[in-house]
Amino acid sequence: MESREASSTPEHTSTKTKRRIRVVIGLGLAGVICWWLGLGSYLTQRVQYAGKSEAFSGSSQSLQQTVIVPTLDTPCPPGKNVIWCSSFQLAWNEIRDKVVGAPLEVAGAEEIAARLNVAKQSSSDLEPGTFYAAGGRVKDGIIDKIKKDMATKFPSRTPPNLAEYASESNGILVYAYLTASVPFCYPFRQAQVAFGNSRGQKTKVEAFGVWGYAAQYEDIRRQVEILYCETRPDWRRVKECAVDLCKDSQPYQVVVAIVEPKGTLGQTLEYVRRSIAEYSKSFDYEQHNGRLSGVDCLVVPEMLWKIDHRFRELIGRVIGNASLPIVEAVQTIEFRLDRCGAVLNTEANVRVAALPREFLFDRPFLVYMRKRGAEEPFFVMWVDNAELLTCK
Repeated sequence: MESREASSTPEHTSTKTKRRIRVVIGLGLAGVICWWLGLGSYLTQRVQYAGKSEAFSGSSQSLQQTVIVPTLDTPCPPGKNVIWCSSFQLAWNEIRDKVVGAPLEVAGAEEIAARLNVAKQSSSDLEPGTFYAAGGRVKDGIIDKIKKDMATKFPSRTPPNLAEYASESNGILVYAYLTASVPFCYPFRQAQVAFGNSRGQKTKVEAFGVWGYAAQYEDIRRQVEILYCETRPDWRRVKECAVDLCKDSQPYQVVVAIVEPKGTLGQTLEYVRRSIAEYSKSFDYEQHNGRLSGVDCLVVPEMLWKIDHRFRELIGRVIGNASLPIVEAVQTIEFRLDRCGAVLNTEANVRVAALPREFLFDRPFLVYMRKRGAEEPFFVMWVDNAELLTCK
């Protein structure tokens, strides 16, 4: 009993308390260190990348080797970067389904309109809360609706200035916005690579990846999944492949693939999908389970750019089943891919305006006179030149 009483003396209790405090402080410091090496390091890197200069920022007209296509089945020009993003399709769908209520008939741009009308991409491909799309007549208050909705759903994103369209009461305005991010669980190593284009010209560019066998890189390797791989006869550099850069990312993923380009982005994408499906059933995938082994090397180029693109093939064309001209069709795409993850921000703005029409008889015309209700006229003239016109 005496020993038990002695163990609860104030002096002994104070010693135990101090020990507990030291343990708690030690654990706290360890936690801070782990945070700094993990999440803290990631956030620091993300801040550093936020200030990095863009490889390009401006109008697509300034680009010589890159094109923006409206649909995945648009033919791809050889030797060019080809970019497609669904934000413009979301805007088109709003006009087609909710404003006009029918496939859009665009005189002079029948082919592109037909592709947009039948495209499968829609808001169902996206995670709720990561996109917004709305359209309607200006006179019905669509401008205020877009401003209010965007301020509520995406307060950090300011839509383009729409006030200038307020006077076009009979016009149609559509706006779409999409944001998606895929942070990698573990930042990749920083690298450089000599990137060779389709003509064999090489350029040294910034890159990221993982290489070298070391325990500290094991988490990076584990986050990578090889979805498809076809090796060359020497079993070193792969001939074709598809790689999920972070298999645990939700709800979106980033896949990079080395394959021969097909006629359209859609055809190239379908080839990759088919190859992945077949590879998942193969012996190699069952044996390796899509793992990146300790001796494998993965290096992917960085990207950081912002492009504003106007679909000039649509601008100025009249939507026949709305009897209104398309006066604006613009898409902005911001994309970042680096060692920490991928970020996409994109918006599209389509304006169909009730512009004042000019009935300007400044070229040959017909004039005739007839009794109202009568079938036949009593005067007809084709005016071809100014000989009988009153000159100033």
